[in-house]
Amino acid sequence: MSDKFSVSLLYQKNKKMNEKLDFKAGDTKIKSILSKSEILKIPPYQRPYSWKEEQINDFWNDINTDDQTFFLGSIILNKEEEKKGFIEVIDGQQRLLTTTMFLALIRNIFIEMDETILSKAIQSNFIAFQDIDGNETYKIQTGDKTAKYFENYIQNSENDIENSKTNSKEELRIKKNYNLLKKKIFEIIDPIQAADKKIEKLKELRNKVVNLVVIEMEIFSDEVAYEIFETVNARGADLTVADLLKNLIFKKIVDRKEKDESKRLWSEIETNIEATGSELKKFIRYYWIGKHKFVTEKKLYVDVKNTIKDWYGFIKDLHSSSIWYNILMEGTDKDFSEVKAGSKIYRSIFAIRLMNVSQCYTLLLPILCNHDTIPLNFSKVVKYIELFTFKYSVICKGPGNSVEKLYSKYAIQITHAVLSNKDSNKLLKKMDWILNELKNDLLQISPEKESFIEGFKKLKYRNSEATRRLLKYILEEFNDDLTTGETRIDFDKVNLEHILPQNPTKWNLTKKEVEEYVNCLGNLCLLHKDKNSGAGNSPINKKIKFLLDTEIKSTKELSNEIKMNNFIWNEDLIYKRQKEMADLAFDKIWKY
Repeated sequence: MSDKFSVSLLYQKNKKMNEKLDFKAGDTKIKSILSKSEILKIPPYQRPYSWKEEQINDFWNDINTDDQTFFLGSIILNKEEEKKGFIEVIDGQQRLLTTTMFLALIRNIFIEMDETILSKAIQSNFIAFQDIDGNETYKIQTGDKTAKYFENYIQNSENDIENSKTNSKEELRIKKNYNLLKKKIFEIIDPIQAADKKIEKLKELRNKVVNLVVIEMEIFSDEVAYEIFETVNARGADLTVADLLKNLIFKKIVDRKEKDESKRLWSEIETNIEATGSELKKFIRYYWIGKHKFVTEKKLYVDVKNTIKDWYGFIKDLHSSSIWYNILMEGTDKDFSEVKAGSKIYRSIFAIRLMNVSQCYTLLLPILCNHDTIPLNFSKVVKYIELFTFKYSVICKGPGNSVEKLYSKYAIQITHAVLSNKDSNKLLKKMDWILNELKNDLLQISPEKESFIEGFKKLKYRNSEATRRLLKYILEEFNDDLTTGETRIDFDKVNLEHILPQNPTKWNLTKKEVEEYVNCLGNLCLLHKDKNSGAGNSPINKKIKFLLDTEIKSTKELSNEIKMNNFIWNEDLIYKRQKEMADLAFDKIWKY
């Protein structure tokens, strides 16, 4: 495999880690892992089996290497529940399931060859425990999504995987990988004529796989699982704080009805967050630092575990917040209809989305979650955040961590104010004070005009949807400054028009000559899609009639200026316009 490095070096690295964290680490063979007296349990938070052909090919190459001690990877085991008869596999399930699959394949070939003793030896040593009545318990207990199929067609020696029906992509992956390994084995043993020689070759393959070397790490508290996983270079899918929390919640909730309801709520949380294109761990952290304490992602799991007492209440609250997080990221104007001044709030949130800046969600989340409790119109503070975000994050690229801590600080204050002030008048006064303090703190780190101007002058068109929508937002704000602002431009119906075209041959210029300034914001305007196609690359004196024939006031005014200036539009005028826009942006349009 690609991570073919010295076992001893990794062991030394783990020894240093061991001085800091509560775990044991050492090199062992995979047969020692599979020979444990406890069940190896894949926790419910683990992702399904995911190895594809590339990883199977690596696995096969490892088995067929001439190295006597080939390093397969790391296996992290949580022995906190050892007394209950099982050990959790924190990392290494892909390796363990593939190894079990390979051994089951050798077992099945032995069965076909009537080598009963050899097939039973594999089953009893590496795949299943057997009681005195001959009943089997499988050594690896897989996750819910693959358990039934893996038990029936891999671990059970009496089933036929060749004729199995797969009902999910994970099951199909297991079947494909089994057949791929089978093909590779038969390519080796089919040319061998003598049965005893075939058996010897199969034994050799069996011995190779069970003697693959792994680093076994034994953890005695799941609190350190995430930190260890961050440190170890593992082949499996990344374990996230969200995965660990899911497992922890289901451990802590004992009542059957509450556990079943929690599974339903967690599934809906995942759906809500997946629909936004965001990560579940990111949402959980924003929720946490807006309600409890500012922590880094690395410390989030331990902080949640040490803080929460009512785990069923926690998942219900997390579920409610996930609904508002989804609305923050994906909601329409209608989704804000029950919020006071919802349309204005939505306009600012939509603008923040276009900026692709999310730190302020830490503050917006508790505001929206408590909107029906707090007797306050939040549109002004959300607008303030929109203006600040544009200046600080979009134009001046300010550090996100600083502002995230501020948002966390005031989000927590809002949460505590709601919990501690049942009287609406007292709550209103407290909220006024909190939001004024927030504005003052944001003002302290707000960019000065000089740095804003320099940043604004760098705004340019790039061929990406995110950049196009951001520039449309900026030009729309300039247009609103010339109108009442009551009617918004439909982003889907307007295009960004380069006044000086990117292909300027009809202007007697080359692409090379204009490449430094043709994409500057100062050369852009908004134009309806139909008129945009008509304007094309025409010379300015012909193009101007399309630019004048528009209801977009900013485009019409600029076109009139060009017409009054004898249809002159060049590099100097483009830079001049962008500088004037920068001044207006700071002094008026994005002024707090």
